Amino acid sequence: MDNQTVNTEKSHKKGVHLNRLNVCLIVIGLVLMLFMVFSMYDTNKSFNQIVSVTDAYLSSQQTAGMLSNIANNMSDQCADFIKTGEPDCVHVYAGQLSAINAQIASNEKMKTEDEIEDQFMVKALATFRAMNETEIRAMRLMADTLPMGMAAFPLIIQQTPLSPEDQALTAEEKKALADKLISSDEYRLNKETLTTAVDDSHRVASEQGKNRSMQTAAHVKKIMRRQMLLLILFIIVALVALLMNRFLIISPIQRSADKLDQRKPLPVEGSYEVRHLANVYNEVLKDNAEKTEALSYAASHDALTGLYNRGEFDRVYSRAENEKVGIMIADVDRFKQFNDEFGHEVGDQVLKTVAAKLTEHFRAEDFVARIGGDEFCVIMPGTNQQDATVMVEKIEQINRELQEPGDNLPSITLTAGFAFWDRPDPGESLFHDADTTLLDLKKTRTVCSAAYPGEGV
Repeated sequence: MDNQTVNTEKSHKKGVHLNRLNVCLIVIGLVLMLFMVFSMYDTNKSFNQIVSVTDAYLSSQQTAGMLSNIANNMSDQCADFIKTGEPDCVHVYAGQLSAINAQIASNEKMKTEDEIEDQFMVKALATFRAMNETEIRAMRLMADTLPMGMAAFPLIIQQTPLSPEDQALTAEEKKALADKLISSDEYRLNKETLTTAVDDSHRVASEQGKNRSMQTAAHVKKIMRRQMLLLILFIIVALVALLMNRFLIISPIQRSADKLDQRKPLPVEGSYEVRHLANVYNEVLKDNAEKTEALSYAASHDALTGLYNRGEFDRVYSRAENEKVGIMIADVDRFKQFNDEFGHEVGDQVLKTVAAKLTEHFRAEDFVARIGGDEFCVIMPGTNQQDATVMVEKIEQINRELQEPGDNLPSITLTAGFAFWDRPDPGESLFHDADTTLLDLKKTRTVCSAAYPGEGV
């Protein structure tokens, strides 16, 4: 078992198990919830005694507060509509009126039979209704002067008819009347009366509420202390769960996000489950990379010699033939004789030996390929006609070394043809000229083992 396997197994065993942690937190949470349910029952029982007394007070205070605030806002919306003619102001006005009407209706339902009616609130509501009538009439007059029609306005405007006298006015007169309605002394007096009545209602209700609240304050404080303790414990459990979730799941996943996009191994950290997932992913990623590399190598290399194959040669040559490069094409002399006399295994070993020699003697940047049978080709970047003699000497040196190749192999010789980008009288392509030189050299049966165009062989 190798070190990587041992480390992987150890990392699988490390980390907090989320399943166990969740079970523990659930149990603790359930216990706290039971205590909270009991405490809430006690609280509900105590507050039921308070609600019947205080609901009416709270509703009255809320109604008074809303009446004051919304009345001012509605007045502002009405004034803005008279100035700008924006229908949105009317819609906001209608929404606020609907809200305060709902609150008033709710307050009426909560009144008890023995409750003394708040005369200040009655006065405030009457004043508020008078202001509504004035504001709605003013907005109806203004709406009648606008081009969008009544359909653009809420029902409170659509359903408010104009008197024959108002209908007879011109658009400018209607605007002037609308502005006069909301700036009149009567309208301003109603606003002041509303504010005073609401303040008086607040004062009376506050005095009554204070007396009632003092009677229940002690008992409520006791209940609230108990609730606070349970809440703190519940918050602690929740924080533990959130922190564990953060450090065991979210943070490791966030740190792994970029790695996933880049197809890099994931960091093995966090909970047991996240670690296990990272380990499995890393193993799959490694296996996939190895298989991809093997497939890529097999697609571009000759299986026998390990050199680049014909397909890869064609791809590289298509890009290089118009560059400043040289090319060499060589084949093994009497290769068929090796196969016939010594067998194909010896022939294969000859090809491997030749491939090794070519790789040894040519540069690392040179592209050495087996393009078929006993034919080899080398693309040599950055070479030209001046390098031809050196290249020929390379082949001659290889041939000298192949006279006694070892491994019980017979003597081997290569014949090679060269062509360079700056050759004289270039033919149709580098490959064609190098191949032609090779064929001419074989036909002459000269002692030279390599040649190039312009050499005069």
